[in-house]
Amino acid sequence: MEEKKKKPLLPRIFSKFQRTLSSFLSAIALAVTGSVHIPEIAIGPIVGALITSTTTLILGALTISNIFSEQFLYRPLQIQDNNAQYNLELESYRHNILSNYLNQITQLTLNYSSWQLQQDFNLLRADTQATLAELNGERKRYMIIFLKDTHLISFNQSQVSNNLLKNANLQEAKLDNLDLSYSNFFQADLTKANLNKTNFKKSNFQEANLSEATLINANLAGAILKETDLTKTNLTNACYDLFTKFPIDFDPEKAKMREIKPFTECKFITVSKN
Repeated sequence: MEEKKKKPLLPRIFSKFQRTLSSFLSAIALAVTGSVHIPEIAIGPIVGALITSTTTLILGALTISNIFSEQFLYRPLQIQDNNAQYNLELESYRHNILSNYLNQITQLTLNYSSWQLQQDFNLLRADTQATLAELNGERKRYMIIFLKDTHLISFNQSQVSNNLLKNANLQEAKLDNLDLSYSNFFQADLTKANLNKTNFKKSNFQEANLSEATLINANLAGAILKETDLTKTNLTNACYDLFTKFPIDFDPEKAKMREIKPFTECKFITVSKN
């Protein structure tokens, strides 16, 4: 004979539980009837009612348990998935913001000569400032490289600077190992920026915020740092010369900077991990 198909595990457990519960409640009912006179004809309905009510309570408890599991056990996973989706959307948004800006500026450089654009940087400043505020540190780097390569942020070897990056949001910007000499960062926010080994020769940081930024081995020869916020700024082995202008009461030696002679190269020095 063919073996009978077994019922699924959960129904079998529940059925066995019902039988056990029925036996238990029947024993209770008999014990009660031994001390309290209850007609035998009423015992069956009483036991049935007890089984039904008890089963309902247990099913309710299981339902509450499932709700608890969904809310408190699976909720962190849902939050994690939502955060991952948000980060993907944010990265896509930032990518589009940067691409649109680069396309727009490229078109301007094709339509106007460099000297025409340099005559009025206000044409570019609003878009530049708004775009920088939306980007993360790595994309701010790409944007600054583009502006440098198109000669839109440099002093052009003169004492006349443009205001393209005035008050710019360059927080956490990764600008290490770049040549940003003759650049104007007047009142710019460079908090926690990575500026290691960057050439800032004769750049303007007046009233800028460089707090918690790192300028290890940076070249600050001839740079203007008057009224600059250098709170917790790492200037280890950064170069300066007699033309560098520091904030009042700032001690470059205490900041572990090194002085070089004017018009000499700022050589890289390996920083000890200790």
